[in-house]
Amino acid sequence: MKTRAQILKLLKFLVSLIGSLFFFAPFALVIYNSIKPQAQIMTDLLGLPKTVQWSNYSNAWQSLHMGKVMTNTILVTFGSVGLILIISAMVSYWIVRHPTKFSKVFETLLIGSLLIPFASVMLPLVKTMSALGLNDSLWGGILTYVGIGLGFSTFIMTGAVRAIPLEIEEAAMIDGCNVYQTFLLIVLPMIRSTFLSIFILDLFWIWNDYIVALIMLNTTELQTVQLAINKLFGLHANQWDIALPAIVMSIAPILVLNVFMQKKIVSGIASGAVKG
Repeated sequence: MKTRAQILKLLKFLVSLIGSLFFFAPFALVIYNSIKPQAQIMTDLLGLPKTVQWSNYSNAWQSLHMGKVMTNTILVTFGSVGLILIISAMVSYWIVRHPTKFSKVFETLLIGSLLIPFASVMLPLVKTMSALGLNDSLWGGILTYVGIGLGFSTFIMTGAVRAIPLEIEEAAMIDGCNVYQTFLLIVLPMIRSTFLSIFILDLFWIWNDYIVALIMLNTTELQTVQLAINKLFGLHANQWDIALPAIVMSIAPILVLNVFMQKKIVSGIASGAVKG
């Protein structure tokens, strides 16, 4: 029995290792191609670099004005994620602790928005933002991301709030806390794992998004890193020796963060799925 258990453990390890290799293989391919000359990238994609060309990174930084596009990406990403977290936390608490017909209808409509394909609202979105003067602006991009991400984050956050015993909040109010203090000092700390999960998931999504940025931020001054990289590819030329280093620089921070926070993400989603 002991030998059988060891064999099963070894098989699980091998399966996990193979799965990890499949996951990291595309990223590894991008990394070692990012230091190749353009000619070798085009002729020998899978081969190891014959000439290590670290200047690709400095060329990519200068050609794409990475300082500017990364700043735009950071502002849009963290602005959007911050608003999504704040609004969804307050909305979820209101829905759970003030159950009325209006709040139930509001929750249904908000979660029902997840079923609406983004392609069907693209034209009305552009028209609305143009009428509000928010087209081609960072605020327009931020508000668009908030509108898209609010339904999912509220769905997850509502489950986490429902899992909190009401008696804890009642005890806090008996001790003198008002509703705002109860929310800030009691509820938010108890759902921090879910809070962190939504933060990481939305951060990863918005940082790497292309469609919304293309619609709302399609100007040179406002473009994000994904738009800047995409402009390197055209009908007659593909600048892989610049695009690949730029991809590495844009993906690496979020990928590392995602790997280190993976356990907290899973635990947060699991706790958000529990209905009290």
